[in-house]
Formats: sequence, C-alpha cells, structure tokens
Amino acid sequence: MKLLALAAVAALTLAAPAMAAPVVTTSIAVSPAGLDLSSAAGASTMAGRIDRAAVSACGASSFSARDVQVEVRRSACYRAAVGGAETALNAPAVSAALRATPFSGS
Repeated sequence: MKLLALAAVAALTLAAPAMAAPVVTTSIAVSPAGLDLSSAAGASTMAGRIDRAAVSACGASSFSARDVQVEVRRSACYRAAVGGAETALNAPAVSAALRATPFSGS
C-alpha cells in the first residue's frame, strides 16, 4: 500500500528573544488506497483526506471550533502541507480537486 506522508512545519516562538525558535515537523500518512486518482470521485476523496490531514498537522481537528479550522486553512502551515502533498502525489486531478473544493470554512 502506497502512503503519502503529509508534512507540516510549524515554528514555535519562545519568550526569550535571544533563543532561536525550535521547528516542529508533523507528518501524517495519507493513503490513496482504494481510490482511482484519475477519476473525479477518487480525486475529490483524496483531496478531502489531504485537507483533513493538513488541518490536523497544523493544529486543528474536526472537533475544533469552525473559526479555528478556518484560520488553520488560511495559514502558511496549511498551504505548505497541502503543497507538499500535491508535489509528492503528483496527481493532476487531485490538485484540481484541492483548488476547486471549498473545504468547510475555507
């Protein structure tokens, strides 16, 4: 089974200005198992999987308040995570579905 690892990078800032902020990387495996990524239905399903994984990796979840999910979807973290997943997957139909699908709150 082929898995796509979705990586999101979030920088945490520290109160002490002299200290460098550590970088935390979160990876979530997103599986295209059982999907035909060239079909509209399969691409849409995979786009949803990528969206949910990116939201989670960037600090929200399906249980987070809608406003939190909206802000996460507007973040650089989310854009980087989705962009990285698109590049790794290299499936034009999924990329098109990610651009065309209005995920909740985005």
